[in-house]
Amino acid sequence: MEGPGTTDEYSKKWRILLAVSIGALMVPINASITNVSLPTIAGFFSVNVATAEWVLTSYLIMFIGLVLFFARFGDFYGHERLFLGGLVGFIVASILCSLSPCVTALIIFRGVQGVTAAMVMSVSMVIIEKSFPIRYLGKALGIYSVAIAAGLALGPAIGGVMTSLFGWRSIFLVNIPIGVVAFGICYFTLKRGEPQEVKWDLPGTLLQFTYLFLIIYSLNLVERSEYITAVITGVLAVLAFAIFVYMELHTESPMIELKLLKNKVFSAFNMSLHLNYICMYMMLFAMPFYLQKVLHLGSSTAGMVLTASPIVMMLMAPVSGAMSDRFGSRRPVFIGSIICMLALLSLTQITTTSTIFDVFWRLALLGLGTALFQSPANKTLMSSLPHENVGMASGIIATVRDMGMVFAVCYAGLLIHSAISPQLMLQNQLFAGAALDLTTGVHRVFLFGAILSGLMALLSFAGIKNKKKLIKKYEYAVKHNKRLFEEKTKHQIHNVQVILQNMGI
Repeated sequence: MEGPGTTDEYSKKWRILLAVSIGALMVPINASITNVSLPTIAGFFSVNVATAEWVLTSYLIMFIGLVLFFARFGDFYGHERLFLGGLVGFIVASILCSLSPCVTALIIFRGVQGVTAAMVMSVSMVIIEKSFPIRYLGKALGIYSVAIAAGLALGPAIGGVMTSLFGWRSIFLVNIPIGVVAFGICYFTLKRGEPQEVKWDLPGTLLQFTYLFLIIYSLNLVERSEYITAVITGVLAVLAFAIFVYMELHTESPMIELKLLKNKVFSAFNMSLHLNYICMYMMLFAMPFYLQKVLHLGSSTAGMVLTASPIVMMLMAPVSGAMSDRFGSRRPVFIGSIICMLALLSLTQITTTSTIFDVFWRLALLGLGTALFQSPANKTLMSSLPHENVGMASGIIATVRDMGMVFAVCYAGLLIHSAISPQLMLQNQLFAGAALDLTTGVHRVFLFGAILSGLMALLSFAGIKNKKKLIKKYEYAVKHNKRLFEEKTKHQIHNVQVILQNMGI
């Protein structure tokens, strides 16, 4: 396959893609490992689901609260430098998580891990975008998506086996060898630019963290039936968000350029990606409880079952990226959304006596739909804005996408608790009526996800242009201009020859 530029330049681009993909691999591995081990962690510390959720949400809140700040910081400090610093921090935070003496310490260290994950993920896509022209961007992002899907695929299996053999603390130590290898490759591959002056938007950062925390805390209070306090914190969250929007619109160097959201394609696809991550992460949160408490599977077996979606995503993501390069983004995004909706609807049919195969093929179908959706959606998002805004765009994408992960935990927790009491959820295994109640709660989670997938399909029609046609139109214009230039040059040469002949030369 012919690539842009010289052979050395082409090779360098793909080495950069490999380095960034391996570096980003730790983040999804860490997320999926924690999900499958959450029931074990909750039992080890004897805490209910509402408390155990904070092991996930503390990580995600810090990630989301700082990813835009680091995206802005990376524009000035250097995307590559920030990426390398995030890798080192992630390794250290993982060690601290494995040494946690209590659930409070684990929640705090997971928050630290979220900070370092924000450093890595806020700039990963922009490094790739800077390295590839639009013609090859879909394929490059497809390969990047393979790394993310590989992390999600490996996480449950590794987490289940490690938890069964060595306990839940060992799952965080998996990040150390991966992080060391990633840092070594990235250190010798990524070219670091000179640091520049940094313009901090400290008020925006604090306000964003405040309203995100208050939203999640309010949902957690609703889950615990503390409605009056939830209303108060909810009102405070709305107020903090309103102040945040006002400040960002009027500050000289905003953390997030809200004017970018005026782009209908960018806004619509950000929302659809947000909904897609809600669907996927609700599944990753709810399914381990169902597999272990209702079907009575061990953590290692449950982890293997959960690999169904990410494995299919890993295999299909490059195909999806190539399809978007060839046919445009609308069709694969729409088809992927419909497949996700059908897969989630099929998951509402699992029962207390379902087999592993009953669950596995449904999760695989969900992985297929997600793979068809994500690569074209990411390509459209990164190519829908001018090049000078890609750093900010990458931060917005990561924030909106991973807000879906945060809200997914809260939504899934609320829907599960609407069907079964927190006291019953403390039991390691459920039988008869209790097992049926939890299964009903899981059905509600998947039904909600199916509705969101339907909305994703509708959003795919929001002003999408066929990138294949744009590329062909561009190539035609280049060839046309080249032909005009050649004809004009030949005409000028002919005129010179005529003049020279008339002069007798």
